[in-house]
Amino acid sequence: MSDDVEHAGSGIQPWMVANLAMGAGFSAFIALLVPPYVTEVTSDATAAGVVMAVISLAAMLGPVIGTFADRHGAHRLVMSLGVFGLSVGFAAFALASESASFYAIDAIVLGVSVAATSAVGPVFVVGLGLSRTVEAKRMTGYSLAMPAGQVIGGLMVGGAAAAGWSYSSRFWLAAGSCLVLAVLTWITSKEPERQLHAVMYASTADASDAGAVDDTAGASKRQPASAAKVPLRQILGSMFGLFLLVSVLTSMANNGINSQISNIMPNVYGISEAETSTLISVAGVLNMILFVPAGRLMAKRGALPTYSLGVAMRLVGALGMAVVGMVSNSPALLAVGFMQLLYQANPFARLAQPGTAVRFASFPAGMANGWLIAGSALGSFIGALLGGVLADAYGFNAVNWMGAGAAAGSIVLVVLGLWPAKEEDTEVAQAGVRSE
Repeated sequence: MSDDVEHAGSGIQPWMVANLAMGAGFSAFIALLVPPYVTEVTSDATAAGVVMAVISLAAMLGPVIGTFADRHGAHRLVMSLGVFGLSVGFAAFALASESASFYAIDAIVLGVSVAATSAVGPVFVVGLGLSRTVEAKRMTGYSLAMPAGQVIGGLMVGGAAAAGWSYSSRFWLAAGSCLVLAVLTWITSKEPERQLHAVMYASTADASDAGAVDDTAGASKRQPASAAKVPLRQILGSMFGLFLLVSVLTSMANNGINSQISNIMPNVYGISEAETSTLISVAGVLNMILFVPAGRLMAKRGALPTYSLGVAMRLVGALGMAVVGMVSNSPALLAVGFMQLLYQANPFARLAQPGTAVRFASFPAGMANGWLIAGSALGSFIGALLGGVLADAYGFNAVNWMGAGAAAGSIVLVVLGLWPAKEEDTEVAQAGVRSE
């Protein structure tokens, strides 16, 4: 890695608009529009859970998408198409109107788009082999874009709801916003991709014909090395596999609750839809503030301690929401406090997650992050599906209890499995996934 890559643009960069789209698209537009819309049309909370589960299931294509980007040097293309796919998915919901027949297809489009953007975006940082300090700064900048998008998207949806816009009009608003962001992602990511490929495929270029490489044409025109195939048993039966299981459980807790948050807040605590949208935006603002100390913590202590703190916060937030939901006439402000704690775990968990995944893996960054997205998607799928069933059978507070149980399981695995290895050398931590 050259010094110019190490020191240039250490913080927020223009291409990070892709994560702004993820914040608006996933954390605001999907979370605030899809569950209540499907519930209203079908009069069935389970149906909303199924649609959210399908979105998560489709996102399990992360390993395939990440590997494709690594093998073909198509990181910029995949990331841009992911944002564009969000626009297509929201437009499809707008066109579907009151018809439920297209929900599954729409959900698949959204899920694959989320997987594409999420699997490839962090690679533009963790794939450069930066020092811990610079990587933390750049990941902080990248991660800040998501809550910023969440704030903007939440305000847009809340304002549209307050103005009496139909769901179809709100989905068109979401589609148009993501289309603009897709164009900006493509325009701004050319040079970052050149820098990424210069590092990822440097050995291949040197071994083939380094003298024939025209740097002015961009490193992305080099022939990337084929990503080696890694047996599934070596991926799952390793420290990386254990980390993957933790990501499944913590995602089940976080996204399982998020998938029904627009139903949980009104039905359990008496907080209106418009107020819930405002709370989502407030959570995004607080996220933006907390990403700064989270980045400093990661630069000082490393990725795993930072990630562990986020997982612990999710447990306390989910458990608090569940307990408050059982108490009659409990103060709504108390429920809001625990809901915010659940959301404020995101800066710590999301900031450190990609770097931790890459350090536990012995394969390329795109593939590793793809598996991470698949693990999170599986947790989201289980959480959304099970949450919908539990909501119909026992009420919406059962979703909170489900999240608390999953978060508790993730904490146990972190403490008993990941922490004992945290002081080990990276080569030792990865020994389980290598075939000697």
